[in-house]
Amino acid sequence: MMGDNDAKKKGDILEKGIKIVDSGNTEIKVNYLISDKGGQGDVYHVSYKGKDYALKWYCKHPDDVIGGAQHTTITKICGENKKPGPEFIWPLFLVTEANPVNGKQFGYLMEVLPKGYYEMEDFLRMDGDSKKVGFNSWNSMLVAGMNIAAAMQKLHLKGLSYKDLNPKNFMFNPENGSVLVVDNDNVSVDGDLCSVKGTKGYMAPEIPRSNYKRNPSTKTDYYSLAVVLYRLFFIDHPMEGKAWEKYPLCTDQVEDYLYAAEPIFHFDPNNDSNRPTDVYAPNATARWKVIPSEIKTLFVKSFTEGVNDPNKRVPENAWITELSKSRDKLIRLNPQREQFVNFSDKRSVPPRCLGMKVHNNQIALYPQKAIYQISVDGNVHQYANISAGVVYDKNQDKLVLRNLTNKVWRHFCPVTKKLTDIGKGQQCPLFPGVMIEFQREKPKIVGEIFDPTK
Repeated sequence: MMGDNDAKKKGDILEKGIKIVDSGNTEIKVNYLISDKGGQGDVYHVSYKGKDYALKWYCKHPDDVIGGAQHTTITKICGENKKPGPEFIWPLFLVTEANPVNGKQFGYLMEVLPKGYYEMEDFLRMDGDSKKVGFNSWNSMLVAGMNIAAAMQKLHLKGLSYKDLNPKNFMFNPENGSVLVVDNDNVSVDGDLCSVKGTKGYMAPEIPRSNYKRNPSTKTDYYSLAVVLYRLFFIDHPMEGKAWEKYPLCTDQVEDYLYAAEPIFHFDPNNDSNRPTDVYAPNATARWKVIPSEIKTLFVKSFTEGVNDPNKRVPENAWITELSKSRDKLIRLNPQREQFVNFSDKRSVPPRCLGMKVHNNQIALYPQKAIYQISVDGNVHQYANISAGVVYDKNQDKLVLRNLTNKVWRHFCPVTKKLTDIGKGQQCPLFPGVMIEFQREKPKIVGEIFDPTK
């Protein structure tokens, strides 16, 4: 039998029989309520022109009506042609009550969320929580970080800013690190006035410092992006630590002080007053020891110089580049174990592991290692494109590199002093002194193989 609480789960549209139409007065069939937990409205499963969609229906604030500020924002960004990229669950069609006039309710249609994705907040849950989700590998986590940065870059290149970037805006596939960006209805043209200022702990400090009079922008998005990425890798919040023990009662004023007025990064190299504790930031210390220096350097910059100077904040390109360099040092020792190779610490180098230097980057070479285009030519837009694979050849007792591109590379053997062409699908042996010419024309790109134990 359906109880009173279950009956309420139909939602206002179905309970009240509200007719929903598009701009051409075509009716949208409302199938069932997906969620009524949102702060702005309810989400329904609907059918429209032979396809299934999710409908976000604004119904929780009296100002969110036709003619209001939220309606104006959605009108400006709505449409497939305004969608920054495929990872955005974007407002596609604006819909209203029948016979729409100012003051009536409205909403928008978006794609239905695909299966296999989990909210970022589920990845931040405490150990032992039955709802906790984890990535299946460090590689997937690094890919998720690059995907977040790339998504924000697409948004900003469209002349938009997110305004309220926080973990609730992301969903991840834990198997491969693919990302969905959700709750995009606070996105607006960069520089436009907006009522949304952000979420405490994620908004840039200058916003609370201005008594919330300052508007979010691309530069404030950069700060929020750094906090989101930090929590992706460390779970804990970067500004929480020992300093919080002084305030047993965490009021809004205390949060404004510790997150915005006087935030102290818990790994600030020049200030140890807010180091992680077992209560505040219990995961950070162990993970800080494992994470490669490339990523740590960016976080230190973001949460020291970048706190007070928006021009010192880390843009998306830098995140993608350094996360990629960290991935270059990640190898899989066996199906259950991955490891970051630290070329300055010979103890971290397992047997058979070689290194390849390309420009100022060093790549760990190990069986089943993928070499990405960004690692060869620095193209941040190709961070997901694999250029080569490393396998172990038992007959030669050597690692070999397989060309997976359409380009012809050249292999220089230090023993024979000969150059050999390596076409698509062909492979060449790797040992110290070997050079791989990835690109002959300027700029010339050469990878030099070295023994990281010497």
